Amino acid sequence: MKETQIRKYVEHCNNSLQEIVDLQSAQAIKEFQTKTEENFQRLDDAKSRFKTDTQSIEEFKALKSEFSTKIDDLEKSIDYYEKLADEIQEFLVECEVKEKLAMKRLSQSTKR
Repeated sequence: MKETQIRKYVEHCNNSLQEIVDLQSAQAIKEFQTKTEENFQRLDDAKSRFKTDTQSIEEFKALKSEFSTKIDDLEKSIDYYEKLADEIQEFLVECEVKEKLAMKRLSQSTKR
């Protein structure tokens, strides 16, 4: 008789334990599912906010290449105009010197 009571008690404990395990498992699964859905929602939001499809990347690369070419052309133009400005400055200095020499000759020729 006692053995039967012990078996019933063990079976009752086993059933109670199984119910607790089932309840906690269901709660964990539900929490995991909720977090997974939230993560997928965040991922969808990020995808729509930061579109990085292949076409966008290729457009960006083409734009980058175009701007790089324009910058190179602009740098070449700047170099050209800097050299031109230096040559003009030299020419102006030469003109000043020639003007001074001409004025000096003119003043010397009028003194004679």
